[in-house]
Amino acid sequence: MQRFSSPGPIAAVDPDDLRKLWDFIERQTTKATGVDVFKSICSPGADVIAVWQRASLLGLCERFGLLSRWLNDGRLDDAVIKVAAGFPMDKMEVDVIYNDLPFDVQEFLKRIDTQSGKAKV
Repeated sequence: MQRFSSPGPIAAVDPDDLRKLWDFIERQTTKATGVDVFKSICSPGADVIAVWQRASLLGLCERFGLLSRWLNDGRLDDAVIKVAAGFPMDKMEVDVIYNDLPFDVQEFLKRIDTQSGKAKV
């Protein structure tokens, strides 16, 4: 059985799966959802744990206000999803206190800028 909190990198995922799960999570009024629901949302054979972990890190970025530049009518720009699907990120472990997000935030934002065509001049 795959654990949610084992250390190491998060596998890259299909941006379409990340978008579908992200949109599903954003529409939820309750946050209690299981892996079986995620499996029904993602493509057959998708690593739903990795998709969920990446969506969770995107959620943290959104709560910290890091993604506001790429919100259009409350929806994240596709550039954010595309970059987040493959950007090097590490898993966050349960019961571990983190001072920073488990990836290079500045490089992540820079790549989103480049992907979106909104790079600062």
